[in-house]
Amino acid sequence: MKFFKSVKFRLTVWYLIVMSILLFIFAAVSYFTLYRNLYDNLDDNLENRWIKLRGLLRESKDKVDIDMERELGEIILIYSPEGILQKSSGPFTDTSDIVPVVQEVAQGNPLFFNTTTTYDREIRFYAAPVTVEETSLVVLIGRHFDEIKIILGRLRTIFTLSGLAMLFLAGIGGLFLANRVLRPVDRITRTAQKIGESNLSHRIEIDSEDELGRLSLTLNRMIARLEDAFRRQQQFAADASHELRTPLSVIQAEATLALSKDRKIEDYRETLETISQEAAYMSSIIDKLLFLARSDTRQEQYSSEKVNLRELITDLAINIETLAQEKGLKLEVGTIENLVVRGDKDRLKQLLFNLLENAIKYTMVGKISISAVRKDKMAVVTIADTGIGIPPQDLPHIFERFWRVDKTRSRENGGTGLGLAIAQEIAEAHGGKIKVESELNKGSTFSVILPISPDISESSGKKKIKRKKKQLKNI
Repeated sequence: MKFFKSVKFRLTVWYLIVMSILLFIFAAVSYFTLYRNLYDNLDDNLENRWIKLRGLLRESKDKVDIDMERELGEIILIYSPEGILQKSSGPFTDTSDIVPVVQEVAQGNPLFFNTTTTYDREIRFYAAPVTVEETSLVVLIGRHFDEIKIILGRLRTIFTLSGLAMLFLAGIGGLFLANRVLRPVDRITRTAQKIGESNLSHRIEIDSEDELGRLSLTLNRMIARLEDAFRRQQQFAADASHELRTPLSVIQAEATLALSKDRKIEDYRETLETISQEAAYMSSIIDKLLFLARSDTRQEQYSSEKVNLRELITDLAINIETLAQEKGLKLEVGTIENLVVRGDKDRLKQLLFNLLENAIKYTMVGKISISAVRKDKMAVVTIADTGIGIPPQDLPHIFERFWRVDKTRSRENGGTGLGLAIAQEIAEAHGGKIKVESELNKGSTFSVILPISPDISESSGKKKIKRKKKQLKNI
């Protein structure tokens, strides 16, 4: 029962149906072509024999020995107005059914017709009028066409038997070809059955460049992506557990220590402050994890509105200046062109804030600069710092979740290792990307590339920006 539901069986059945239709069309065309040709040849021969016999009648001006003139199997009848004038010897004895035809032909209408002998043999006749010495005659010449019927019967038998034989062989060949063609599919199925969540290392063997080969290549790439996704998920879970274990351990230790014996109010206050800080750190991690989880499942909702980058960067620079001054850093605002993009203003602000905050964390001395210019149809926001830089081997990993370049000091700076990952998620959600260039101990440059909205309003927000430029003169 399983075989009859398989693709092999259905392909073979469709193959046999198509083959049957083609064989039937070929047999029908061949049969009717031969049928038509045989009867056309018979009619042509009868007409030619009639012409010869007419010539003999006109030359002899008397009775012709038609038994001597007729060919093998021919039957010749000559009718005068009074009745049969001559008849060749043969099995044809009853002529009563021919009289109506003779009467019609005598009016000048030659024709072909079929009739049956007393032995139930069918005869094909050609009848036409002849005038011999002012005497009107009707000459009929006929021939049995049993041979034609026998030939056509044999042809039908040959077509039937050969068609069945061909369909039988085609069915076997179709099953063989279907099995051969679908063999890679069976191999793909067996390989897929071996692949599980805990074993994604198997790959499908590719031994051709046809459609199945491309299918195998596509599945291999999909499996590789799944393997990478599971690996990153496992790493993500391990990193998240590690990040949350530390503050939980601190909270548990502080609480245990505070409950072990009576202490001063100042000691309890210090313990509660530590617990509060660790709880705030855990809350920050959880919020960022929830954001990334919603982004992964496409549940994070982004609004679509016109966002003026000059206005957004100006507001952000005023707010970020305080953080830079706390570390003794200088914030420089370079060229900020009037650029408008379409997206979620709050998320874009979060994107730039994460990059600026990251630059401040890893810059000990020097400055932070930000600029925004247009390149072709893209807005490029550049954030550069003079910080510790990023080692070349770490550059491919900086956008991975929980990845830190300086792992020993990140926790002290309050970093969770999720800021750059969130920034990349926001940029990609807006159809953009982030590029980074860095040199160790010299600084890093992050470039956010976003598509510019086609309906840019040059006058948008000019008054507000002029007012805020005055506030930035001292930055």
